[in-house]
Amino acid sequence: MVDGRAESRLEELTLDDLSPGEVVIRNRYAGVNFKDCLSLHGKAKIISGFPRVAGIELVGDVLRSDAAAFAPGQTVLVHGFQTGIAFDGGFSEIVRVPAAHVQALPAGLTALECAALGVPAFTAAMALERFQMEGLRPDSGPVAITGAGGAVALSALGILARTGHRAVAITRRMEQAEALRAAGASEVLDAGQILAAPPRALEKAQFAAAIDNVGGPLLAWLLRSTQDQGCVACVGNAASNSFDGSVLPFIMRAVKLVGIVANAPWEQRHRLWARLGGDWKPDFDRLTPQLGFIGLDELLSFSEAQLAGRNSGRALLRFEGA
Repeated sequence: MVDGRAESRLEELTLDDLSPGEVVIRNRYAGVNFKDCLSLHGKAKIISGFPRVAGIELVGDVLRSDAAAFAPGQTVLVHGFQTGIAFDGGFSEIVRVPAAHVQALPAGLTALECAALGVPAFTAAMALERFQMEGLRPDSGPVAITGAGGAVALSALGILARTGHRAVAITRRMEQAEALRAAGASEVLDAGQILAAPPRALEKAQFAAAIDNVGGPLLAWLLRSTQDQGCVACVGNAASNSFDGSVLPFIMRAVKLVGIVANAPWEQRHRLWARLGGDWKPDFDRLTPQLGFIGLDELLSFSEAQLAGRNSGRALLRFEGA
């Protein structure tokens, strides 16, 4: 913090400078998420203590472990548990982590595949699991996804395609329509056109479920456009923290609005990562064109562009030796 304002810079640290933990990891990949970009540029009060190494997720190899569950050379995954918020996170070549926050690399995934999926795919998997609990089946109807150029949406497209669901991508960047279809969308809708139309008390009921990454008016439109007994999962706030909605979708169609928090309990983590490495594993030939790599020296400029809406797809920090 400088004069009460978060300031980010690239520095060399020693292991003793990092927050405590029983497992020391040589990092391979760290996902760059919208939340990370907000943290790096002080755009939201996310980090709870300073100084802090940001980065809410990482995949790497154990260098040293004081915990019996993890051995040197083992590839592991870390996300959630206040990583990069209350504990030093993934934007570092070497990371020290509490053993209680570490998970072995899920079966069926390489280190790169796991990192490419990361928090975005885990979030999408949590949403799909909740939809299935509410009765969603492939023949229930299409699933809408807003913020379709972002990493959560792209992961969701791949997972829904793998599980036999029809996915409708909603984006302001219609120049990406073909890429979204290649990623798994059966249809692409223009968010600008949707929001330009006068709102109705209830819209045509067209979606069995929806994953919303943006909040604001588009979330309100999704609720008005969801079928009877449908479910909308709120996973992000790229456009707004709030929305001006109506009770009519709830009392006329029994629509459900649920929140998704990716910091899940261990039982759910193991269950969903097993599915992401198994029967929910997306086709990586579809995801790879949307995957990009940067170095630590590019992180600040990249994250600034991300906040300005100039980037799309999934970005990974790639460390030497990955």
